[in-house]
Amino acid sequence: MMTLSAWLVIVVCLILQQQEVIGPYFLYPNCGLSYESNVSSRIVRGTEARIKSAPFMAYLVLNSSLHCGGTIISQRYILTAAHCMVPQLKVRLGEHDSTTNPDCQRGICNPPAEEFDIQAATKHRAFGAALTHDIALLKLTRNIVFNVHIQPICLLLNPAATPIATELQAFGWGRTATQHSSTVLQTTRLAWYANSYCQKRLPLLPVTQNQICVGLLGSDTCKGDSGGPLVVKVNYDGHARNLQLGICWLITYAEV
Repeated sequence: MMTLSAWLVIVVCLILQQQEVIGPYFLYPNCGLSYESNVSSRIVRGTEARIKSAPFMAYLVLNSSLHCGGTIISQRYILTAAHCMVPQLKVRLGEHDSTTNPDCQRGICNPPAEEFDIQAATKHRAFGAALTHDIALLKLTRNIVFNVHIQPICLLLNPAATPIATELQAFGWGRTATQHSSTVLQTTRLAWYANSYCQKRLPLLPVTQNQICVGLLGSDTCKGDSGGPLVVKVNYDGHARNLQLGICWLITYAEV
C-alpha cells in the first residue's frame, strides 16, 4: 500500500531546470538556514528530526494539544493551511519535543520554546467546501526574534529560479505508524508523482493544477501534519537552505 499526499503549491511552476537558486529571490533574505542536519529513527515510518534541523517549524496549539503544523516566513507571519483555522489557536515556535522545555537531544539543548498569540488570520479568498486554495496566513501579536532554533523558511518569489524537485522532505508531529501523535518532530523523504498518476489512484479526490502529489511506500505524513511544509534543499550564497514548495493539505492511502 502506498500513502499519497496532496500538497498545495505556494509558487507557480515548481519543477524547472536549476539545481542552484541564483539571485535575490527569497521573501526573507536570511532564510532557510539550520544549524543541524537530520539524523536518528521512529510522520509514518519517518525519522526523528535532529534538534535545530527545522527551526522554521510552527506548532499550532489548540487546548494544549497539537492541532496543525505551519512555517515561519517572516518576523510576524506564519504560513499554514486554511482548514487549520479555529478559534483559540496559539502558535509555539522553537518546539522539538512537546513534552519538554527546553528540548535536549544527545547533549545538545535548544533555548526554550516560545508561544505566541494570533492577532489576525487570513484565509485564501477562494478557500471553500472543496478545500482547494487551502492556504492561510497567521499574523502574530508580536515580532519573532530569530535565533538558532527559530528561523524563517525560504519562499521563492521568482518561479523561474525553482530547482528540480525529485526528492522532497516533510516535517511534522502528526500520527506515526503506531497511530499515536509523536511528541518529537519527525521528518520523512518523499518522491514526487505526476498528478495524473495520483488522480487515477484517488478517483474520488480532486487533484488540481494548484496541487502536487508526493508519497512513498510506507512513509508519509499523517493526521496532525496538516499545514506543515513540503521542503527541498537548495544552494544559495554558499549555504544549503530549506525552501518550501507546498503546504500539507490532504493525506490518504492508495493501493499500488
